[in-house]
Amino acid sequence: MPPRPAPPIPATSAGKKNVFLVDGYALIYRAFFAMIARPLTTKSGENTSAVWGITNFLLRLYENYHPEYIGWVHDRGVSFRQEQYPEYKATREKLGEELQQDFDRSLERVCQILDAFHIPVIAIDGYEADDVVATLADRAAQRDLQAVIVSGDKDFYQLIGPGIALLNPGRGGQAAVEEQWVDQSNASERLGVSPARVVDYLALVGDSSDNIPGVKGIGDKTAVQLLEAYGDLDTILARAADITGKRPREALLQQGDKARLSRQLVTLRRDVPVELDLEQLRVRTPDTETLATLFTELEFRTLIPKLADLASVVVEGGVAPAAADEPGGAPAPAPALRAPLLADPAIVDDPAGLPALIQELRRAPLVALQTEPELAGISFAVAPGRSWYLPFGHQARDGEFDATPPRNLPSLASEALAPVRALLVDPTVRKAGHDIKAAWVAFARAGISLAGVAYDSMVASFVLDPGNRSHAINDLAREHLSVELPTTVSLLGKGKGGMERTYTQVPPAEAARVSAAQAEMVLRLEEAFRSDIESHHLKRLLDEIEIPLIPVLVDMEATGIVVDRALLGEMSRGFNKELIQLELDIYRAAGGEFNINSTPQLRTVLFERLKLPVQKRTKTGASTDVEVLEQLAALGHDVPRLLIEYRELTKLKSTYVDALPGYIGPDGRVHTSFNQTGAATGRLSSSDPNLQNIPVRTRRGGEIRRAFVAPPGHLLLTADYSQVELRLLAHLSEDPAFVSAFQRGGDIHRQTAAVIFGVPEASVTGEMRARAKTINFATIYGQGALALSRQLGITLEEAKSFIKQYFERFAGVRAWLDRTIDDARQRGFVETLFGRRRYIPELRDRNFSIRAFGERTATNSPLQGSAADLIKIAMIRIHAALQQAQLRSKMVLQVHDELVFEIPEGERLVAGALVKREMEGVASLRVPLVVSVGAGKNWIDAKG
Repeated sequence: MPPRPAPPIPATSAGKKNVFLVDGYALIYRAFFAMIARPLTTKSGENTSAVWGITNFLLRLYENYHPEYIGWVHDRGVSFRQEQYPEYKATREKLGEELQQDFDRSLERVCQILDAFHIPVIAIDGYEADDVVATLADRAAQRDLQAVIVSGDKDFYQLIGPGIALLNPGRGGQAAVEEQWVDQSNASERLGVSPARVVDYLALVGDSSDNIPGVKGIGDKTAVQLLEAYGDLDTILARAADITGKRPREALLQQGDKARLSRQLVTLRRDVPVELDLEQLRVRTPDTETLATLFTELEFRTLIPKLADLASVVVEGGVAPAAADEPGGAPAPAPALRAPLLADPAIVDDPAGLPALIQELRRAPLVALQTEPELAGISFAVAPGRSWYLPFGHQARDGEFDATPPRNLPSLASEALAPVRALLVDPTVRKAGHDIKAAWVAFARAGISLAGVAYDSMVASFVLDPGNRSHAINDLAREHLSVELPTTVSLLGKGKGGMERTYTQVPPAEAARVSAAQAEMVLRLEEAFRSDIESHHLKRLLDEIEIPLIPVLVDMEATGIVVDRALLGEMSRGFNKELIQLELDIYRAAGGEFNINSTPQLRTVLFERLKLPVQKRTKTGASTDVEVLEQLAALGHDVPRLLIEYRELTKLKSTYVDALPGYIGPDGRVHTSFNQTGAATGRLSSSDPNLQNIPVRTRRGGEIRRAFVAPPGHLLLTADYSQVELRLLAHLSEDPAFVSAFQRGGDIHRQTAAVIFGVPEASVTGEMRARAKTINFATIYGQGALALSRQLGITLEEAKSFIKQYFERFAGVRAWLDRTIDDARQRGFVETLFGRRRYIPELRDRNFSIRAFGERTATNSPLQGSAADLIKIAMIRIHAALQQAQLRSKMVLQVHDELVFEIPEGERLVAGALVKREMEGVASLRVPLVVSVGAGKNWIDAKG
């Protein structure tokens, strides 16, 4: 890809070669602190803000300006300014120990990046970078080169002139600054004085960042006026007594020596003993292989694709590449991203070629396969460079895909492809894929029961790092192997209305290149992940939980659940009537009509018309979110209470009641898709539609479950773990009182209340139990006193007292919470009972709120994650047990700690006993696992 035309550097540089001189240390410092409130970190907690900023700057510099020479300049040692004026830079706050360690590591990382770019770092003993840059810039201009100083420091304005310009690269973060060019044409506009007068200007105003005193009492505006009136600093000081303004006159008369000292300090030296070695500064082709490795370590996934064009940008920009290894040899740019593993896989479009292929596939220790929902064809791979594509569903209007090669095989259902079907259903042939569940579902629709699945690279990636933003195969190839795979978008084309063509409309040769490359990548990723999977002790989690779960989910998706369309229509009409009445009630309570869905209008009604107290603010004004409405409703106001009800009803109607009918298939069922990689805790999620978040705590939310029904002659059976996360907390904390409470059975919240309030269980009131329940769950979710006080409607002091009493009684719980946070801070991650990891870089954040979130995540993840592991194991065992018992009962839904089954009425007792037995026996804990089982004609009735 050709580079974009470079923007003009300065007009004065026409025909000159450019030399970029970077004030490196200052740039690193600025990038480090640009996001100090919320620094970028890797999953292990390494602060990458500075190296991210510097790397992006360099990529932008190379792409936009095509530098021909570049030097990166750092300070070294004590400068003459500190010897002349000991207070120089003395006011700069020293970094704390942890922050200094982060900065030092950032400096090392930046130097690694510079080394890979082949950019020399220049530092001269006893001189600041400013003076080295000034000297090099001056010498470049003398040699008729265009010097470009890269810095945000206004001291450099004094150098601007023929052959010397300034590029302020800007900065990110909250106080973002755009990139700015400064040269002879606009220098005077920036400070209000010409470059020749910048030194005098700075001598007057000083520089607080460097602790240069200047003349106290003279600001920017006054300094400019004085220089305009008198010309230079010497004249201003000589005629100070003539100045009419009292304040500047007295300041100059009393502080003339400070002005002269300041002038010496701000004047940049141009005589530093450093040579302008153009050969050393010559831009060379970056080592993109090393950069790709560094970007992977630093988790700069989005930058890796940019390396593909970096070498060409440098070379095509007319810049000399790095010297060849052989004298006189032609240099070859190192590609950052290797081409796909096989550009032209073998296309098997003749049934005569199938026997040899099937024989080779059966001999392979692991066969990777790739297909698409339309089943236009299948790719198989057994090793890098050994892949095949079988086209059988491609279509074209003129029949070209069935005529000249490559053409279609007979259909997958044909006798000719029976050996392929036999291979797919053979459990002894170990198979792998990326998101192989999607392929499994596609084969199931074609009547093929895939078997022998042993590996899924998407699931393996999730097991290794559940917090990774993407587990897509293209992203993993780029991140782990520096390979840029062809994309589905490039294959199908993307238009305004979506993809321009389907897989079946793609010529076989084009489809083969994309599909086979993905199949091969599965094997490469398996090899790349293997050592980490084993060293992190994740093999059991992957092989015994996540992979065996895939066929369970396939069957659940295929079965689906019956949804009563007529009942949803009835509910929609009822909800609509309620909304109309709620609108009237809100208008009446508010004293007039307004747009309820308009935040500005709602803000006006609540805080201006009704004079309700503002609870919190956003960037645009007083907040009206649900938390604020709940706080206002607790104060007894009708409008906030009605608004909460209105919002809940509106969401239920739009998200579920009106949306669910669109997902009902011809069979009268909703077939949701379960996602194993959707939640960092390891919990399953679902989509199209999302059935995980149907509200159950409110009357209306619970009623939506009434629309999920059993077909005639069947029941829905629900099985729900009772307080599983609290039981896991008892097991992990080993708190004697907590463990004992569960071992005795009965009502855990009542028992907790008895312990907290120091009364017999028989004396525990309903209010005591409710408070104990809230505190129990607040402990799991790491809520503080403020959140607890709001939940219970008590004062902050009362909430603190409850928490104090709780942890006094359950000291083992407190010890476990503290120990878990400390361990997570040291190791960078937490683990579940079954070894599932979750990395928590937020624990090293300097923002208190983010760090507090990290602490809550550290204590909650082992509980939620272990609960997720338990129910996944239960699902696998129940699925196998139902088949072994030859029951017709089927698992249809999983929602958090609950499983839903569709069972024949005659299997109610046997299926219920089987499910309860498997769920309660899934693990041996210090406390018993308890499962509640119920059955009914619909989901809500099954729950009882």
